[in-house]
Amino acid sequence: MMKKRYRYLAAALLGAALPALALPSSALAKEAASAASDYDALVGLYREFRAFVPPPMKQGVPDYSPVAMVRHYEGLKQFQARLRAIDDSQWPIDQRVDYALVLAEMRGLEFQHRVTQPWKRDPAFYSVTNLGFGPKMHGAFAIPDLPLPADKLAAFRAQLDAVPQALRQARSQLTDARGDLARLAITQKQVEVNVFGELAARAQKVQPELAAPARRAQAAAADFKRWLESIEAGLPAHGGVGRDNYAWYLKNVLLLPYTPEEVALIGEREYQRQIAFLKIEEHRNRDIPMPDPVATREEFDAKRRGEDEDLLRFLREGDWVTIPDYVRHDPEEGPYQFPFEKDPSKPGLFDPPLDLHFFFQAEFRDGRPLRAHNLPGHAFDALQAARDTRPIRGQPRLFFVNGVRNEGWAFYLEEMILQAGFLDDRPKTREIDYILGAKRAARVLPEIKMQANEWTWAEANASLIARTPKWMKPGDAVAQFDIELYLRQPGYGIGYYLGKVELEKLLADVAMQEGEAFDIKRFHDRFRAAGSIPISLIRWEMTGRDDEIKAMRD
Repeated sequence: MMKKRYRYLAAALLGAALPALALPSSALAKEAASAASDYDALVGLYREFRAFVPPPMKQGVPDYSPVAMVRHYEGLKQFQARLRAIDDSQWPIDQRVDYALVLAEMRGLEFQHRVTQPWKRDPAFYSVTNLGFGPKMHGAFAIPDLPLPADKLAAFRAQLDAVPQALRQARSQLTDARGDLARLAITQKQVEVNVFGELAARAQKVQPELAAPARRAQAAAADFKRWLESIEAGLPAHGGVGRDNYAWYLKNVLLLPYTPEEVALIGEREYQRQIAFLKIEEHRNRDIPMPDPVATREEFDAKRRGEDEDLLRFLREGDWVTIPDYVRHDPEEGPYQFPFEKDPSKPGLFDPPLDLHFFFQAEFRDGRPLRAHNLPGHAFDALQAARDTRPIRGQPRLFFVNGVRNEGWAFYLEEMILQAGFLDDRPKTREIDYILGAKRAARVLPEIKMQANEWTWAEANASLIARTPKWMKPGDAVAQFDIELYLRQPGYGIGYYLGKVELEKLLADVAMQEGEAFDIKRFHDRFRAAGSIPISLIRWEMTGRDDEIKAMRD
């Protein structure tokens, strides 16, 4: 509303200065109606585009054949041409931001067709189960608890029945597979083999009609894994997109105003800062022991409840950000587990002796920094997005367009609570906070080097392990998962730090604009109200500055 008042005031002043150029009220009404109509056209086009994005289905299996993908790419070009035909130059900023968001998502699909082509290059793309993060084929499904209700049984059986055909087609479609991506897929497929095996065993006891389809899915996954093992040694090693393609993606899809070289420079400087502050904190606390990790699920749940309630109370009572009542501790959440930790052949998380990966080493001692990341961070984002009814911004983002914003906000909160005094009486937790920050900075260079095809997955993994200052050793589950994700999804590894840097830059811009009237709670609330969109677009809305977006619209 404030921006609209400024626009109306500017128009009134112009009319006063140049009365001969003032438009009659009928012309103004016609212009306003035309702009509204154009925005409606954008919304309609976006809805069509969203329906178009999934690949065509053929006998219950997504069709990633060369013919289907060429046809799909041609269809995308038609959508892009229709978008270019919509003139948003006279729209209010909030509507122009929506236009830029639609443009970024269309460019995301373009990048998938022109560059990543996961159906040709990435065997891990053919994950038939939805076990975790990362790009995966359309229609990947979760493994439900059994027995299933009768009205869901047929649909799930059809999904299981489609697995063999999907993996048979994958072999013919993977014409440009890469060695690093194949090796990651081999590990992934072993998890699926075990998951389907456990599903078949459970089904035999409680829902026998699912046992045979589960066994066929298991056999298909095992056959696909064996095929990958037979070819992976002869595949080109690197799986990145190349430096220039990566730079295009940062600018045109993520709307991030930095080159890869600038990203690397920022990441290295932030890594040095985190290590320096960690060492200062360690010296300050040198006579205080680090707390031991909890050892049972009961201890973990009690600790998690206290941390969540403590954190939300601090944010609310300190007027740091508006926390709605729907953001609360979830007693069912439990520890976060990576996809391969859901492998039924592995020991349970709390089975002795504890084998804690990096994040559990931190969270099982004091989870406050990671809870800031996940509760008022990701959980708040998801809960707020589910309540967002705006026709474009209220939709789940495609192609990781909002990834830097979401990870940046969550990571920003980790350091914000430290600077805000939440950890003043917890000296060793301050150390944990800096350890986490150093680890996140150490992820920047591996992503850039992998995407430039200068490092293999193994080299990037070794770098992350060597540069994380504590609790990470070769084979660490976090390092394994992180480097896989950052190879398969450009922008993810850098997103935490670059998103935080962008948010801090925006805070500085707004604070200097507003001077003594600046209020950090109002800033956080305005930032969040903009929605889950790139921070460069939020900056345009909150400051009126379009210098970054102009360069990224070209």
